[in-house]
Amino acid sequence: MAVPIWKDHFSSLGSYSNRYFRIQVGGNTIYSGRAYRAASSGTLYVRINDVCADYMSQRPASVPITTPSAVTFPMSFTVQSSSNGSSWSTVETVQFNDDWSYDPSFDPSTMGMAFPITGRVDLRQVVYQTRYASGDVTAVCNYQGTARNLTLGTVTPTSDAFKISLTHAGAQCKQFPVADYVTYSGKTLTSFTIGLASYKVTTKCPQYVLYYKNPFGGYDHLLMEGLCQKNVAVSRDTFVADYDNTVQGRETWDFQNEITESWTMNTGYLTEDESSRMPYLLNSPDVFFCDLTQPSVMVPAIIDTNAYQVKVRTTGMINYTISVKVAQNKYAR
Repeated sequence: MAVPIWKDHFSSLGSYSNRYFRIQVGGNTIYSGRAYRAASSGTLYVRINDVCADYMSQRPASVPITTPSAVTFPMSFTVQSSSNGSSWSTVETVQFNDDWSYDPSFDPSTMGMAFPITGRVDLRQVVYQTRYASGDVTAVCNYQGTARNLTLGTVTPTSDAFKISLTHAGAQCKQFPVADYVTYSGKTLTSFTIGLASYKVTTKCPQYVLYYKNPFGGYDHLLMEGLCQKNVAVSRDTFVADYDNTVQGRETWDFQNEITESWTMNTGYLTEDESSRMPYLLNSPDVFFCDLTQPSVMVPAIIDTNAYQVKVRTTGMINYTISVKVAQNKYAR
């Protein structure tokens, strides 16, 4: 059974005072070192979570954002030990899921990996569904009271890569382009469910949506339905040079401007239950910004809100103002 990556896992190397050990993925060594037994212990243990977590979250900087990496979960890590660093024996093979929920009761095979905050969907966007196991992904669509089952296809690690993430090409992830299923038998799509997640099509036509990795390793989204404001910060690099003062010359030169774009966004009003899921977005290390006037363009972003409250309905309606910074600066020279 796969272990959530947040849960400490100790591999036993035996009752030796010290031992060489290494961790492999698919026959390739991702870490090697030498461990020493604690004086208070009769067994030599090594905790492998940090090494495995770093490997699972790598983003190759040279790969464009539209090219997925070949990552499949659960991921298998083989721990080997040696007395001399040259002759190796396998200690164990451990499977890890990319689960940072810190919830020991969570089981992705039965509880799913989609936990949208509001479930509201714009007709122009794509909804993503991630799975740890292969199998058909079915959307049950409601067309103004008429139900229709849509099989999005069988999830396979090689063909269903998550196009907006280099971290987890899913690699078991299916896209649901809502625009492709707007009408059926003359009726309009109003809501749909995929697995245990429910979605409702909104007619408010918001312009911006944030996609993000939730704590369970799946990808959700949140429409920004309140006031949104774009902010631009310019950092100017200048130098001073000699000039001919007999003419109207330039002494100070602006040789490079660094342009940082950020957004102040509002969520619209949330229920208490929806508010309780806001940390899934605010704590996420993998966020993408999308302007729905160009729904195919995903821009990596950083949540710049460093403190927040999980609100309850005690002082009126619940909404959040968050700061989002584009994770790609622009330069003018």
